[in-house]
Order: sequence, then structure tokens, then C-alpha cells
Amino acid sequence: MKKFKEVDHLNQLKQDIELKREFDIITLFSKLHHADIADLIDNLKEEEKIRLFSLLDIEKASDVILELSDISKEQIIEDLSDQKLTEIIEEMDSDDAADLIAELDEDQAKTVLDGIEPEESEEVKELLKYDEDTAGGIMQSELISIREDATVMDAVKTIVNISDEIEDVYNVFVIDKEDRLVGTIPLQKLIISKRTQLVSETIDQSIPSVHTDVDQEEVARMFEKYDLIALPVVDDANHLLGRITVDDIVDVMQEETSEDLYRIAGLNEDDSVFNSPMSSVKKRLPWLYLNLLTALISALVIGFFEDTIKIMVVLAVFMPVVAGLGGNAGSQTLTLIVRGLALGDITFKNSKKALYKQIFVGIFNGVSVGVVIGIIAYLWKGIPVLGLVLGLAMIINIFVGTLAGTLIPLSLKWLKSDPALGSHIFLTAFTDAFGFLSFLGLATIFLKLLT
Repeated sequence: MKKFKEVDHLNQLKQDIELKREFDIITLFSKLHHADIADLIDNLKEEEKIRLFSLLDIEKASDVILELSDISKEQIIEDLSDQKLTEIIEEMDSDDAADLIAELDEDQAKTVLDGIEPEESEEVKELLKYDEDTAGGIMQSELISIREDATVMDAVKTIVNISDEIEDVYNVFVIDKEDRLVGTIPLQKLIISKRTQLVSETIDQSIPSVHTDVDQEEVARMFEKYDLIALPVVDDANHLLGRITVDDIVDVMQEETSEDLYRIAGLNEDDSVFNSPMSSVKKRLPWLYLNLLTALISALVIGFFEDTIKIMVVLAVFMPVVAGLGGNAGSQTLTLIVRGLALGDITFKNSKKALYKQIFVGIFNGVSVGVVIGIIAYLWKGIPVLGLVLGLAMIINIFVGTLAGTLIPLSLKWLKSDPALGSHIFLTAFTDAFGFLSFLGLATIFLKLLT
């Protein structure tokens, strides 16, 4: 139903654009969530995107621009005046404002920072100091804190007084006289507590805090582990600096998943189907050159066995089978290991256990597939030695592929590189070369024994 509604809205929008019915467009936008408006704008031509975005009021525009695709956002920002961009950013939470300003060029960012309220400008500047992939980089300054000697009634009054300024209040953070974090009180617990009770007596000790330089992946794991909705962020001296909310973590999880998928394939995370052709070429060509180099290594391996292939041409039919199955087995293991490292399930302490398990899986799968393909080759071609060689080669390469799928990401992690970075390219090169070497090498040995 949602898809049908989106199509209906898009068709209606295009018709309104064609007939220049701007009042109807504004009416339609007033009924839709800002994320749905962003989806509609993403499906339009550049000039239509700019025109429709200009119809949004500042508050709605500040929500919509955050939901737009990178290409749409870039096109719209290029058309916005510095004054309107400043007004839009001023409506945002500090973390969203910092993220958007970080995407602007230096002059435009300075103009915006000079244009917004001094207090907000200082908050954003502080956030921009942190690495964007850390807890400090994704936190927001807007939060509700109260002293530990205050009562629950004081806390409730504080929430009511500033509820218009801060959205999505999940927790109240308790601090001491030096602004050091004492603890956290979930809003639900605060509501059911006695009004005369001290807030320090209602603190939920199970809610942790996080330091500003902790990687965002680790922060996401904390949210998952402790079922958090919001998490306080502190500095070295435990001073409360900000909070991270669950909506930010959803974005982080999506970003990290996309990043891993891109890196496994040898792509930059900022690559897109909508990028300019030359931009995409520059990002992808180096990895293709690396792939070409690894493919040439496989070609060299095959070249060593030209005489064997001439004697037994049927070997060429089954070469891709050996390499392909080994690569597939390796990819299965690679995906599990990269995911385990990303989630923190696999560490260097338990990596041996993971390795031994994958070795067993590789041997078992290799034997299972090798026996079947050996029988198929014998029945198909009627050559016993071919079935034997193919079966043995398959056992070896599936085992090797599984082993490589485990060791490649672990090695990259040990070298302090991203375990997903080009892992698939290295794995394919390894399983192709070793698959051809094992298959053609065994064929050469057996042919010599039989002749």
C-alpha cells in the first residue's frame, strides 16, 4: 500500500509541476512526512528539485534536506543563497547542523557559522573538532541535565520548561557541581518516581556512558547490547558533553553496512550511480588495475600447464568449476568473518577458535563437493583419472578458499586496516590461481604416471 501511495503522490506531483499548481504542491507537502517529501524530490529532474524545495518553509526544509540523497542535496545546496542555507541550518539539531556544514566548502561553512546564533555556532564548532566516525562526531549538544541534589519535581519542571527547545527527550542526565556525569534517569522512571525524591536516588546504574573518541561502530554495539535509546557522551574528566540518540545509530548502522559492502567490492563509499562518469572512473579504475594484475597471475599459472592442456583438452572445460567453487566457499567464509569482526564477535583472542572451525567446514565441504563433481566428471567424460583429479582439486581449493576467507580479513585487521577493504578481490585472485594450480598440477602428475 505504501508503494502505491508513493507512486500516486509522484504522479500527482509531476502533474502539478507540469500545470504549475504550486498551491497544490504546498498542500500535498503539508500532508506528508519529511522523509516522504525527500523521496519524491529525489525522483525529479534537477531544476524541478530546486523549484520544489524552494516551496518548503524553513522548518520543513531543514528536515527534508537531511533525508535527501547526496546528489540531490548537493544540487539544492548549490542553488541556495547563503542566507537561506543559514536559516535552514539554524533550525537543525547541533549534530545535524555539524554534519551538513562539514559537507560545505570552507568559505560557505564560515559564512553559515558566522550567520547563526553565537551560542549555536560555538556548539557546532565544538562538534566539528571531533572525527565524524566517533562518538563525538555523531553526538548532539542538546540534552537535559540536572544537578544530583535536585528533586524529581525539579527535573520534571526543567523538562516542561525546555520541551519546546529539545525534541525527543528519552533520558535526564544527572551531573555534579563540576558538570561531571553522575548517572542517567530514563524518562519513564522519572515520571513514576516520588516528586520529593532526590534524582540521585533514581539513577539507572545499568546505563553506561561513552567517551568522545570511541568509534561509531563500537557505539552502535553498545546500543544493541544494552538496548539503549540514548547514550551520554563524556570527556576524559567525565564531564557531560552531549548525547547520542537511537535515530543517529540507525544511520550509523546503515552507513557502516554500506561501507563494508563497498569496500569488499573495492569501491569508495562516496561512489554512486549518480556520480559523474569521470568521478566514478577515477574511484574504480585503480581497483580494476589491481584486479587485472591478479588475473594475470592466474593466466601465468595456466600458461605453465599449456602442454598438459594440449594433451587433455577436456581439462579446460572444468577449470572454471574448480576456481568458481573455491571462490564461492571463500566468499561465504569471508562474509562471516568480516561481519563477525564488525560486530565485535570475533577478536584476536577467539580468532583461533574461528579459524579451526572454518578449517573443519572447509575440509568437510571440500570432500562433499569433490566426491560429487568427481563422479559427475567420470560419468560425463568416461575418464577415471579426470574424475579423480577434479575431485582432489575441488577438495583442495574449497579448503584453501575457506582458509583464505578467514585469514585475509584477520590479517587486514592485524595490520590495522579495514578487514573489508578489497577482501573479495584478494580472495578471488587467491582461489583462482590456487584452483588452476591444484587442478592442472594434479593432472600433470597423473598424466606422467599414466604415460
